[in-house]
Order: sequence, then C-alpha cells, then structure tokens
Amino acid sequence: MIATCARWALIFEIFAAPLLLGGGRPWALAILALPLALALPIAFFKAQQQGTGQTEGRLSALSPFFLALILAILWLIAQALPVWPQSMIAPFSGSSLALAPAQLPDQVLYLLWLAAMLALSALQSEAGNEITPLCRALAASAALQTAIAMILDVAAIPSTLWFVKTAHISDFTGTFANRNAFCAFITAGFFACLYMWQRPGSSFREKIDPHGGWLALAILLFIAALGSHSRAGMLALMAGTFVFILHAGGRAELAGGHAFSIRLITAFLALAAMIVAILLTPDLLARFAGLSRPDWLQRDDVWQSALNAIIARPYTGYGAQGIAPALQYAATPGMNDAVRWVSSHNLWLDMVLVLGLPVFLLVLAFLVKGGLAVLRSIHHDTTPAKRALFMAVLVAFLVQSGLDGIGALPAVIMPLVILLGCLAPGQKQASNTAIAPNAPQ
Repeated sequence: MIATCARWALIFEIFAAPLLLGGGRPWALAILALPLALALPIAFFKAQQQGTGQTEGRLSALSPFFLALILAILWLIAQALPVWPQSMIAPFSGSSLALAPAQLPDQVLYLLWLAAMLALSALQSEAGNEITPLCRALAASAALQTAIAMILDVAAIPSTLWFVKTAHISDFTGTFANRNAFCAFITAGFFACLYMWQRPGSSFREKIDPHGGWLALAILLFIAALGSHSRAGMLALMAGTFVFILHAGGRAELAGGHAFSIRLITAFLALAAMIVAILLTPDLLARFAGLSRPDWLQRDDVWQSALNAIIARPYTGYGAQGIAPALQYAATPGMNDAVRWVSSHNLWLDMVLVLGLPVFLLVLAFLVKGGLAVLRSIHHDTTPAKRALFMAVLVAFLVQSGLDGIGALPAVIMPLVILLGCLAPGQKQASNTAIAPNAPQ
C-alpha cells in the first residue's frame, strides 16, 4: 500500500508537471500539491507502522534540506511583514522588505511542494528500488513531450497546447513555454533511458536485444533536445552524459585503471558525436554562434545588473517575486529595459536577490551538507547505474542553473528532488558509512 500510494503520487507529478506548463504557475502548483497532500500522511503513517528504521534514517539524512526550506520560508514571511523601517526599504516605497509581498503565498506553496516531494520520495519502504519504475515514468513523460513537440512542429502550430507561443516559435517546447525548460526535462528523461539501458550491467551484446529500446528512446530524446535549440540545455546534457559514462562502470572482467580508461574514451567519443550533431543542426549552431556577440546575448548585462542589485541591498534581499523590480532598478545602461527580466539567468544569483546574502549562505550551507551526505551514501551503497544516474542529473542541473533560472521550475527540479529522497542513506547505511568509510565496495 505505502509503495503503491507514494509511487503513483510521484508518477502523477512526473507526468502532470510538464503538462501544466512546467508547474510554475500558481494554479498548476496547486494542482500538483493536491496528490502530495493526500499521499504524504498515508505514507508517513505506514512508515511508522512498519518501523524498520530505514525511512527514519532517510528523513534524518535529509534534514539539512528540510532546514534549508524552513529557513527560506521563515525569512520570506519576515520580509513580507510591514514592520521594517523605511531606511531598510529605501530606495523603494512600501512597508515591507519584499517588493511584491502579495506573491508570498505562491512562493511558500512552492517551497512546501519541494519539501513534500522530498519527504514522499524518502518515505517509500524500499526507496532505492523505486528508482526503476520512476525512471520508466520519467522516460515516458519525456517521450510524451517529444511527441507533442514534433506533432506541433509538423503541423506548423506555434502552441504549447495552452496558448499560442509568442516566443521560441521555431523551437521544440512541448507543453512548456520555454525551450530551456523543455530541454532540461528532456535531458532528465534521456538520463532515465541511459539508466534503464545500463541497469542490467551486462555487456553491450547481451543487452542490445532485451534493452535496446531504451537506447533507441534515448537517441530520440536527444534529437528532441536538439530541436529545442537550447544552448544551456545542450551543454547540460553533454556534461551530464560525460559524467554518466564515467560513473556507469564497465564489464565485470575489466578492473582498475583499464576500465576507467575505456569509460573515459567512451565519454569523449559520446561528446564528439553530440558535437557533430550540433554542427549538423543549423538553427542550434546559429544560436551558439550568437555567443560571439560582445554582450554575450545580454547575459553580461543582466548578471552585472543582478550584482548591482545585490550590492544595493546585500543583507535583506528583495523577497518573493522581487527579482524583476530589483533588476529594473539596478539595470546597466546596456540592458534591454523594454523586457521584464523575471530572472537573472542564473539560479544562484536569483536566490541571492530573493533572500539576501546571509540567508542565502545559510541555505546553501544546509544544501551542501545534505548533498554531501547523499553523495557519500551513493559512493558506498548503490549500484554503478544508480550512481551514474544521480551524478548525471546533478551535474546537468548545476550546469543549467549557472546559465539560466529555469532550474527552479517544478518539472525541471523534480527529478533531482526525487533522486535525493530515494538515495538518501537509511539508518543502517549511515551507520555503516560512519564505521567504515574506506571499506571496499
């Protein structure tokens, strides 16, 4: 019951978040939160009944993430309170630090959704074994987005199925409104296919007949990623693929440096093939060529504007949905002020703008602490395929978040959150890691 309830709730999120424009709208997030609100109490109650200690151990290992989310929520609420002196609010008018205090409920709901996703993933009795069905769902959802994008492209309909597109018209976007978000989700599905292909652990000849379909689907998803014409997305996909191959392991009879050399050569060959594919995609190649512009497509201006805004108010931040007015206030002369910049095109700069430096650094410290615990766990207690999947998704997310702000979109961050919950060390795992950190695998 617990596995079925939690699994189906997570599968619903995997399919629904991309279909609901990535889940970023308040109404979409409310829909996504409903099944979690129903499944989470049931999963928690069943976990308490079973009392194996594994779920408690996973939740304990994930406590730094929960503390980071709680800290962010409390500070966002404090920013929106009308209790701050005008000297701290200047040069803006109002009675709170938050420039858009009315947007606070939406931001809090998003952070609660993240916490619920993380907790539900960890509360599964055999969370590590749930990765396989969830990867099947992720690959299927990515394939559905690919099919929608290709059908709309063939039919020459510039639509997201929700509304007519006014931007990214010639790019694959599926039911997303943004090519980068579409490519980021397709990338997660691509890695899920690679995991399903690599999971049996046998040789290529033994896997090609029973599992070759996963490799074929991965190639199809890669073609869809090319069709998105997303530079950041393709860089993230290539970086994640390189890391996946390095961590996936080789055949059992190969050992040591020889196996790593083969994986390294394979990784570089895969990168070379992807680069050739980009060179053969004229629209994507033209977008990469655009990076030769002196202003680097305004990334330098918006990042400089973000830094100016942070310097103007380094300690308190601008609150939920305060990025756009902050960037407009601190805009450099070269930044296009006719566009409403809702993101600095860097997730970490966005977080500093919202929270301020002190709270951001505390949140980052908690995230790093929790992430290191999961990394230690997967190094000692998971299969090479699971380790490769997690590292690929993590690296792709970090690359994407450094070049764009869409990493916070529910559909984009969701695969990483699910893997963190599923792969967090249980009570027994954490104990073994602490006693014998250098034990052979």
